[in-house]
Amino acid sequence: MSEELPEEKSRWVTLLVQLVVIPLAVVLFCVALAGLFMWLTSERKDLDDYLRALRSSSGAQRSQQAQYLLNYIQESKRWQGIFDVTAQMSADRDQFLARNPQAVAGLVQIFSESARQDAKTRRYLALVLGLLGDKQALAALRQGLSDGDADTVKNCIWALARLQDAEAAPAIIELTHHDDSSVRLMAVYALGFLPSPLAHDVLAGALNDADELVKWNAAFALANKGDVAGRDTLVGLLDKSFVDRFTEVTPENRQRYRVAAVVWLAKLDKEAAIPLLEKVGRDDADLQVRNAAIQQVNDLRKK
Repeated sequence: MSEELPEEKSRWVTLLVQLVVIPLAVVLFCVALAGLFMWLTSERKDLDDYLRALRSSSGAQRSQQAQYLLNYIQESKRWQGIFDVTAQMSADRDQFLARNPQAVAGLVQIFSESARQDAKTRRYLALVLGLLGDKQALAALRQGLSDGDADTVKNCIWALARLQDAEAAPAIIELTHHDDSSVRLMAVYALGFLPSPLAHDVLAGALNDADELVKWNAAFALANKGDVAGRDTLVGLLDKSFVDRFTEVTPENRQRYRVAAVVWLAKLDKEAAIPLLEKVGRDDADLQVRNAAIQQVNDLRKK
């Protein structure tokens, strides 16, 4: 029997690779990918799991678990604004609280225990308690307003405003004079959503704050109360060249501030807003701001 020539052996090897080895490798890859997907999806946790992990941890691990819990809640609800809670989150929250009637009390206890010991845990849990929206947390969140950590104070302000805690308004008013500008910013914004006879004067004063973002948020807060005191500040936000000077603010946030100014001006004064917004809708270099102005003008003309 004659031996196969090297060329014939090479051809058979090539055919074997093409017809068997490569298809088999593709099949094995697909099977592995499917297995990985099934493993990832099977590992998804719910709120119960995150709460158990938080309760059973301590120190740095506890702050990490608190962050995981916050991330889970934020991912679940996809919130669009500071006080806008979607139906998805509401349903998830209600189901969780129904299954875990002691959950908020437990979170409040951990929040309180972490005072002066674990700033990260307190920061995250202040947001979690605000998102869960249970008034059992009010007393602890009010105490958090005097925390030495500025981020914790800021998050407590947010949570109390979201819970519509009118009793917290006097303490939040005091925080409009805080050394940290981010705390002042959150304080003035929150006052736009809390009833207080002192809010107008405080917010009008904040229009002269040393920090520009505090001024802008004071104007939004006044507008939310139907107060025109911050109108000039809102008009100033229509000037893209002016807003772009504040390079410490991301381009995305500068855009959001300008869109918000368009919306608030339209709500404040229809007749005065139309010519301003028409110009923005015609000339502004930012397409999203321009479209927002056009939409507001169209809506105003329909009224």
